[in-house]
Amino acid sequence: MEKHYFTALTLQMRLSAMDETADIIIIGGGVMGTSTALHLAEQGVGEVLLLEKSSLGAGSSGKSGAILRQHYSHEVSVRMARTSLQFYENFQARYDREIGFCQPGMLFIANEAQREALERNVELQRSLGVDTQILDAAALRAAEPHARFADDALGAWEPEAAYVNPVKTVHGLAAAAQEAGATIRTGIGAAEVLRDGGAVRGVRTDGDTKIRADVVVNTAGPWAGQILDQLGLDYPLQVVRPEQAFFEPPADVEERPTMYADLLNGVYWKPEQSDWVRVGKLAFDDDEEVTNPDHYDEGVSNDFVSFAHSALTDRLPAFEHAVSWGGCGALYTVTPDSHPLVGAVPEVEGLYLASGFSGHGFKLAPAVGRGLTGLITETDPAPFDPDFLAVDRLRHDRPVTVPYSYSILG
Repeated sequence: MEKHYFTALTLQMRLSAMDETADIIIIGGGVMGTSTALHLAEQGVGEVLLLEKSSLGAGSSGKSGAILRQHYSHEVSVRMARTSLQFYENFQARYDREIGFCQPGMLFIANEAQREALERNVELQRSLGVDTQILDAAALRAAEPHARFADDALGAWEPEAAYVNPVKTVHGLAAAAQEAGATIRTGIGAAEVLRDGGAVRGVRTDGDTKIRADVVVNTAGPWAGQILDQLGLDYPLQVVRPEQAFFEPPADVEERPTMYADLLNGVYWKPEQSDWVRVGKLAFDDDEEVTNPDHYDEGVSNDFVSFAHSALTDRLPAFEHAVSWGGCGALYTVTPDSHPLVGAVPEVEGLYLASGFSGHGFKLAPAVGRGLTGLITETDPAPFDPDFLAVDRLRHDRPVTVPYSYSILG
């Protein structure tokens, strides 16, 4: 990278033009930003400052299903998901903060036509310590007697799969980061990333305060692409609006359902701590693109509620008379291969990106926070692999491929 040399006087003039200084600035207060702030602060890297333009979890994170599962097709993804799951499981004991961790397990429903992919993935996961197994139709019926399965149904059962309360988790991460020494400011956005030639100089806030820092981490979720655009950088990040529907089970349904990824019906669902069930689509190819994440339709359509109810009752007939509580439109930031762009941005020294999680955010956030800390401090980023999710991998024709038609499964 080209080096830029300045006289001491020039450097002093530029420093004096700054209103504040920090060592590392993180843009975005969702699960990715707060996790990164916590891991950096615990590493003792200096002054870590997180800027959130609205409130913590106000973007994608607050509406997330926050499912934590290890069912992936690549070793790196499995290791990252496993590390993250264990982090959440131990969070309350370590930080004395409750994040709504619940572990009902998860079923991945396929059929004989998908046996090869399912078995290959389960074999990989088991080799990495994941407790998972293949269930045939008879075993599925025994495990889920109130569900309906065809004779050629297959399932991968992951009893360790869990979920957390997304809002409590983001606030818990933020509080732990502050206790470790990080500074978090809400209601203050990053209007501009400042640079000197090919290197980061700091951030100008929307209040026109200039904060100097040699490292800026862009974890702005649906706004991450705007920050890159402002720097003249073109990366394939698209924001879409997935819909989610909520149903309250009938009073005579006593047991809470496990979590499902139903590949045959194209949906996932999970129990909520309110005793409702959240239903969403596995694919997001047809989701509406959002050009302005500050203003988008946060409602849910009647068509989607009907679709979700039909898919749910096809598998769980007892939900035929479930009460609909409507739903919401949320935000995903997606990439062409449905895997995030994480790591150093090669065009700008000191700039890092973690975006495009395509629905994987909560599953991977602790591992990403640890990995980014390793990259920034030039220590071990494991279980993160800088090449696997490299920011520029798609430019070099290295997409992450998966055996499922629903690439969100990873």
